[in-house]
Amino acid sequence: MQRLKRTFFFIVAVAVLSIVFVSRKVFKRPSQMNSFRDTKPGKWNKVKLSKQTMATDGSTFCLYSRKGSSRNLMVYFCGGGACWDAETAKIPLSLRSYLKYGQFGYYFARIPFYIFNMHRGIFDQRPDNPFSEWNVVFIPYVSADFHTGNAAVTYSDEKGKKVRHIRHNGRNNVEEALQWVYANFDTPDKLLITGSSAGGFGSAFYASDIASHYADAEIYHLSDSSFLASKQWPSIVNKQWNTDFTRQFAFPMETDMIGAAFRHNAKAMPAHAVLMHACTINDKVLTSFQNRLNGKGDDIDPQSLEAWSQQFRAATRQLDEQLPNFYYFLTEYGYDKENHTTPHTLLPMQAFYEAEEEGQKLVAWLDSIIHKQERSSRGTRFLHNDAEAGPSAAEELSTTG
Repeated sequence: MQRLKRTFFFIVAVAVLSIVFVSRKVFKRPSQMNSFRDTKPGKWNKVKLSKQTMATDGSTFCLYSRKGSSRNLMVYFCGGGACWDAETAKIPLSLRSYLKYGQFGYYFARIPFYIFNMHRGIFDQRPDNPFSEWNVVFIPYVSADFHTGNAAVTYSDEKGKKVRHIRHNGRNNVEEALQWVYANFDTPDKLLITGSSAGGFGSAFYASDIASHYADAEIYHLSDSSFLASKQWPSIVNKQWNTDFTRQFAFPMETDMIGAAFRHNAKAMPAHAVLMHACTINDKVLTSFQNRLNGKGDDIDPQSLEAWSQQFRAATRQLDEQLPNFYYFLTEYGYDKENHTTPHTLLPMQAFYEAEEEGQKLVAWLDSIIHKQERSSRGTRFLHNDAEAGPSAAEELSTTG
């Protein structure tokens, strides 16, 4: 019966994606120009890079841009999971994985044709989006390494059987993408460096480099839904992905990598830079990934959700106390009373317009900070209500790997 349900879902999904494919090919096919100056306003453009860039399966990597009418620039790092062992490597994100394994998978092996249909929210060109006229550079994520890796790994199971060959090529992909950005954009009036999920991590890791190139701009960094605490990070990032993290990013890795990145950026970026984090408080995807990272499988329950939430809230409170230029938007938007979960990612979703805390929508909060210079955090009740559990959790998270 379960397989029958999967097959039915697969057929429906294929039909839907076929419609999406035709729609994209007919109506939304991007232009292909390497010079940003030659692109048309409001239209996505595909930029081909060198053969040194590639996806995990060796397929072509590219970046996308869209010209706006303003002098502002958004550099967005796409998200999309990760892999670090045989179990995660063998299941890429795809409908085929769902049909075969009963789950969609852990990472994108190549750039999906429906990539722009997956990303709405802050990218939408609509009157109520204050960022619709910004110039946008969209950096896809198909390296399964938080945009940082530099390794080709053949993952094998416990019996030594080869499962999948993965090209963790995030570093080369991003570095070449940023060289294109620097060659095509003069210093903007406002610069927003951002990303969701794994892209939120990537945006934080490269933020100081981008900011140093555009030091005279108004600089804002926002990570969306990017918190995973694990003592496995040193082994995964440096051994599996060959990141050489400290040398590459100039700060040591910690159990809480995103927290370490925020603390580093508060010192390394220009003093006028503003740092932000947005997230739901019972993120089901981040809880599942953290369980998997820490050897607890993918399943989530109220206990693991609460454990993740307490760690995340303690880490956020710690950043709020330590960094004068840090602001957050925490929300229980989309809370599922039956499963006690909240959805994953906010910026590229309808949630960008709907999520609300303390009487302010996420879109209005971000607009106020960037366009109106009105800076404050939302969702403070989630930090203050967790005061008892906070210090011990925060202390645990400060462990250096």
